Amino acid sequence: MTTPATTPSTPPPRARSRAVRAHTSLLPYVLALIGATAVLHLLIMLSDNRITVLTTLPLVVIALGYAIYLVALGRPLGQVRYGQLVAHALTYAVINVGYLLHAFVLIASGSPAVRGDSHLALDAGWFGATFGMATFWGIGLILHGLGALLGRGFETPRA
Repeated sequence: MTTPATTPSTPPPRARSRAVRAHTSLLPYVLALIGATAVLHLLIMLSDNRITVLTTLPLVVIALGYAIYLVALGRPLGQVRYGQLVAHALTYAVINVGYLLHAFVLIASGSPAVRGDSHLALDAGWFGATFGMATFWGIGLILHGLGALLGRGFETPRA
C-alpha cells in the first residue's frame, strides 16, 4: 500500500482530515453562535432592554463556548488558511452586530433604556456593549489579522 507523497506545502493525510473537520465545523459553530446571541438579546429584552450583570452572564457563557471551540479545534483550524482568523472575525461580527442592531432599534424607537446621563449620550451599559466592546475587541481582531497575514494565513504548523 502506498501513501500519497507530501511536500512542504501539503500536510500529511491525518493532518488534512483534522483540518477538513475544523473547516467544516465553522458553519455549525456560527449558526450556534447566532442562536446563542438571539437568546442573549431576548433575555436583554425581557430585562427591560437594560444591560446588567444578569444580562451579561449569557455573554460570558458564549465566550466560554468560543474558548471551548478553540481548545477543541484551534490547532487544526490554524492549519486551514486563515481558519482561526475567520472564526475570530465571525465571532466578533455576530456578537457586535447583535448589540449594535439592538441598540439601533432602541435608539430609533426612542427607548428610555438607552438614554444616558449628563456626561454620556448613551446609557453606560449600552455604551460599553456597543462602542467599548466593538472598539477594543476590534483592535485585537486587527492585530490578529496582521499576524495571520504575516504567517501567510497559517497560524499553526501544517506538519
